[in-house]
Amino acid sequence: MSFDYSDKVVIITGSSSGIGQAAAIAFAKCGASLTIHGRSEIGLQKTMDAILEARIPKERILSVKGSITDETVLKELIDESVKKFGRIDILINNVGIAKKEGIKVYRSMENLDYVLDVNLKSSIHLTELAIPHLEKTNGNIINISSIASQKANQMFPFYSIAKAGLDHFARNYAAILAPKGIRVNNLNPGATRTEFSARHGIPKELMDQRVKDVGIPLERWGTSEEMAEFLLFMASEKASYMTGQIINVDGGVLINSPTIKLD
Repeated sequence: MSFDYSDKVVIITGSSSGIGQAAAIAFAKCGASLTIHGRSEIGLQKTMDAILEARIPKERILSVKGSITDETVLKELIDESVKKFGRIDILINNVGIAKKEGIKVYRSMENLDYVLDVNLKSSIHLTELAIPHLEKTNGNIINISSIASQKANQMFPFYSIAKAGLDHFARNYAAILAPKGIRVNNLNPGATRTEFSARHGIPKELMDQRVKDVGIPLERWGTSEEMAEFLLFMASEKASYMTGQIINVDGGVLINSPTIKLD
């Protein structure tokens, strides 16, 4: 399935690595003008380099560095995108984290505040800033949530709680914004091979060993590129009648139901 985003402007938060990076490259290859974002200068440069290697003109890329919890960064994402490209068509709220860096007590109130700020509140705030511009273009919003929103997580409960909030944010804002012509949907990946696991202390070798333990019926990790393909569809006119939906792309984790063998 081919997509043409040649007249569209896309903002992707957290696009210095993982799903956000793959999405930025995919949208750029389909003709979109892009605002990429992240905290890592090195990561942003890698995304920029990958886009330029695909022979995408540098003029079609805006890079914004900074924490998604910083209000000035949120405003810069919107204001500089409009200043450079003249419009906003698609907002992809991709930033996500399971715990605050360096924190020892995962269930501390400090960690709760941070996880909610990054995973939920920043998406709501950025969406509110983008709405006036998306209304002009009949644009749409996609939040990168997680199947963790629908499962208990004993190691990172606040992450699951925040993602559950993000799912209900999508439903509520889809209802609120439908009369304005703005669609809102969530992509909920399952276990996907990105730097997310390593950033949270899970080494690659252990990830390779734990595929069966995680209970993925398709018996492999997903890839960032696969998630980017879903984003291309969800943001396109081919999905123009879809809003308020939670799209699970998880290799079957949510349908995994071990049974007792009686033979």
